[in-house]
Amino acid sequence: MKRKTNRGIRMLAVLAASGVCLTGCAEKKKEADFSGINSVCELATLKCYYHNVAKGETKASGLLKWFGTGYKKIWTEYSGIVELGIDVNKVSVSSPGADGVVKITIPDAEILNVDLDEDSMGEPLTDTGFLTEITKEEETAALAEAQDNMEETAKKNSALLAQAKERAKNLIEGYVKNVGEQLGEEYTIEWEEIE
Repeated sequence: MKRKTNRGIRMLAVLAASGVCLTGCAEKKKEADFSGINSVCELATLKCYYHNVAKGETKASGLLKWFGTGYKKIWTEYSGIVELGIDVNKVSVSSPGADGVVKITIPDAEILNVDLDEDSMGEPLTDTGFLTEITKEEETAALAEAQDNMEETAKKNSALLAQAKERAKNLIEGYVKNVGEQLGEEYTIEWEEIE
């Protein structure tokens, strides 16, 4: 009989300990985690392909200018890629409020990168005067100026910059709403612009 009583007491002790342990296992409400926002912003980058012509010209000069001495002209075609998007370091996302509103601060789109496609460059076309040659430095200077022109053209294209920002906003909004759906919540986005 003693054996049954001890066994019963042990069983009761185990059940009581289990009950105490399980009372602390109530499900906690999960917090919204927007840590992937940087990756989303990087995905929102808009790439634009440009085709351009690099040109450089030097007028004839000196005593023999009527022979065209010193005259130089260079043309070369190339393609380039301009990446537009938003600076991920300037984006901030608040935790959702009690009403499910998530405030997102976002800057205007900007030029993130300009790359010349060196494979697209052909042999430059040149025209020179008497006893005049075009140097590699002059070819490089013409390409550098053309790359700057490509960047300036993209900066002035307000429609393209607006499209890049809108694309970023759409992807960020989708990301935030998906995080909410995973938590069983419905989030509303409130945009705040950075001046």
